[in-house]
Amino acid sequence: MPVSKAIVVTLLIGIIVFCERLFPFAVFSRRKPGKLIHIFERYIPPVVMIGLLIYSLRDIRFAAISQWLPQLSAISFTIVTYLWKKNSLVSIFGGTIIYMILIRMI
Repeated sequence: MPVSKAIVVTLLIGIIVFCERLFPFAVFSRRKPGKLIHIFERYIPPVVMIGLLIYSLRDIRFAAISQWLPQLSAISFTIVTYLWKKNSLVSIFGGTIIYMILIRMI
């Protein structure tokens, strides 16, 4: 791809992302969000988390400890840390670190 086309594509993507970020502020700046937005705000994050959990456990095998211990340990750590600290970043990064250490050690 020529450099000029790459620049045009990059600028177009930047404009599209900017418009996507601007949209909620433009729509909801003068009025309150509807009930549907509040429903999305409340229920979509847990649904996404359940989907990610199912996705991460889809290929788990219990034949050997190295095939299930890292995943279940990281998930358990993430859940316990979130319930204890109520901080998503700490629990997600902690679970990721635990998983990465365990897959290298086991």
